Amino acid sequence: MLEGMPLTSERLANLRREITDLRSLNASFFEKKKHTQVDQSAAQGRAQRLLEIKEELNVLLSKPDTAAWW
Repeated sequence: MLEGMPLTSERLANLRREITDLRSLNASFFEKKKHTQVDQSAAQGRAQRLLEIKEELNVLLSKPDTAAWW
């Protein structure tokens, strides 16, 4: 197995779990008819976190694999 692979695989798995959690929280948010200021603030925080995850995935997936055997 490649040396850098486990860390990247583990990080991707963690990000995937976090995305699933955020999606679940967002689904609950949108099921409500009325939203408090706290609800709206939390939704904005989740949206910001999703953007951060997207940026992190772009960085992770665009890095060349320097440990490649070829």
